[in-house]
Amino acid sequence: MTEDNTKDNVTRLKGLREDYKKVFTTEEGKRVLADLEKTCFFKSTIFVPNDALTMAFNEGNRAVLLHILTILELNIEELEKLSAGS
Repeated sequence: MTEDNTKDNVTRLKGLREDYKKVFTTEEGKRVLADLEKTCFFKSTIFVPNDALTMAFNEGNRAVLLHILTILELNIEELEKLSAGS
């Protein structure tokens, strides 16, 4: 990846993180996140005995929630330091 692409990705992620924060730090957004944590297996198992398809479906739900939480917790300053070293 070129230096320009790396900087573009950091800029894109910074903007995306800010968008997610605008949405999910409001009172409504916090309620939505709390609901997603309950319904998307954040702190529970996805295991369903003898049902791989349901487990895969549950893991897909969980993956979306984990993506949201990962974006919200991105450390842009650390990404900028890492990209400056590449």
